[in-house]
This record gives sequence, structure tokens and C-alpha cells, in this order.
Amino acid sequence: MSSRRATEATNGRLDATIASLSNRSPIAIRPLAGVLALVPILGTLLYRIGNNVPGSLSASVTELVTVVLPFVAVGPAFAGLLLAAATDRPGERVGLAFVGGFGLIALAARGAWYPAAGGVVFGGLFVTGSIAVRSWRSDRLEGVRYPVVAAVLVVAVVASIVATAGISPATFRPLGSSVALFGIGLTPVLVGTDRLSLAAGVVAGALALNAAITLPFVTGAVLLVGGGVVGAPIALVVFAVGGGVAGLIAALRRGQFDRACGAGVLLAAGVPAVLLQALGVFVALALLADEPGGDAL
Repeated sequence: MSSRRATEATNGRLDATIASLSNRSPIAIRPLAGVLALVPILGTLLYRIGNNVPGSLSASVTELVTVVLPFVAVGPAFAGLLLAAATDRPGERVGLAFVGGFGLIALAARGAWYPAAGGVVFGGLFVTGSIAVRSWRSDRLEGVRYPVVAAVLVVAVVASIVATAGISPATFRPLGSSVALFGIGLTPVLVGTDRLSLAAGVVAGALALNAAITLPFVTGAVLLVGGGVVGAPIALVVFAVGGGVAGLIAALRRGQFDRACGAGVLLAAGVPAVLLQALGVFVALALLADEPGGDAL
């Protein structure tokens, strides 16, 4: 048997295995991937906020989280690998494999951060580009929504990671913060809205604005420590909170748990200045892509 036939046979067996697992297991892959990405990112956000409130966390909790915190990227990394195994589209599979694989490489050593960051960003560009092309080809009018939102969030990731790498942080960090907040606010463009979700978004945005006006120092500290927001106008914070909540509620009301997880990941990730948040953004963009029916594991 030639090497080409052997490769085709191997790929055929892999696809058959995935299909077999999909038919046998009741666990949906996309919602599972969403939970794997959302839980560690949301937990990290809550810990960072709580840890900066004097006396809110016990010493034992702080010690435990200090041990676990370096490994939280495992969740979104495995989510990316899970989505890669579930899709039958080569471009998306390669991109998600890069995102998940290089996300795990970052855990190897501190010196692995730079190649890991490059691999995650490259994989994210690959997967979002593949989905954007597919979306555009499927419907030239409606299909423009995903490429626009994905482009905004990819710019946010690149600018934020570049700043974290030490390249002109005074310029790229505020840029990444502002673009990320704008992209989060665009979540309803991908998910859709209804009256209730819009109302929830308006209320959430109003609460964020009220907090910024009445408790400016507390709000600023929460945004900096929890969301990594630096140098962004409060209007973009309000827009991000309102749009993110509206998209989350809309997805939940439509029973799209995977897309709800994607919206939740974007909200919890905030500014993708570290690999955990960057991984979350790319996994969220994969989850927010239009995948009717969903796969199963």
C-alpha cells in the first residue's frame, strides 16, 4: 500500500472513530468545550476580584488557588482540542489544534511563553479566518457579521499580547483594551437579540455606568484587576457589559448553550492580555460561529 493510501486509510479510521463516538455519547461536544473554557476563566476573574478585597478570602483558599492558578489554561486549551477533534473542516481543525496545543505548551516553562503565544495567535487567525471565509461564502449579506466581529477581537488579542510581550505597551495595551471591549459589545451581532435580551443588556449597561459614576475608584480597580482594562473610556465598558449580557441572554433563551458559553467566555475574559484570556477569545469565537445542530461526543 502506498503512503498516500495509508494516510487516507488512517484519516478514514479517525473520522469513523469520531463519528462513532458522536453517535454513542449523549454529551454534546460544543457545550462541553464551552464549559471547559468558561469555568476556569470565570473562576480566575472572581478570584482576582475577591483577592483584592481585604479579608474576603481565607489564607487556605489563597494558597490553594496559588497552586492551581498556573494550570487554569488547561481548560480552554482542551476545549480548543475538543472542538478541533469534532469538526470535519480542515482549516478549522488545524487552527483549533494550534490554539489548544500551544496553549498547553505554555505550561511547560516560563521560556515557552513566547512560542506558545505565537502559536496560539497563529492558530486563532487560522480558525477565525477559515470560519469567516465559510460564513462569507454561505451568505454574502448575513455572512459579513462573523468576519467583522472576529476581525475586531483578533486585533484585540494581537495588540494585547504584543503589549504583554513588552513591545510598546503604552500604545498597544490601551488599544487592545478598547478594541476588546468594543468586540465584546458586538456579541449580539453574532447571536441575535430579542426584547428581553436587549432589556437585560440595557439594564446591565446602566448598572455598569452607575457603578462607574458612584464608585469610580472601586470600578476602576475591578476593571484593571479583573478585566485587565487599561486606558479605555467608560463608554466602551458600558457597551461591552450591555452587549455581552444581551448576547448571553439571547443565546440562553434560544437554547444555544454552546453559544451562551462563548458569550460568557468573552465577558469573563475581558482584555486578552494573557494567554488564558487569548485562548478563551479564540475558543469563544469558534463557539459563536453558526453551527446548527452541534456535534456530539
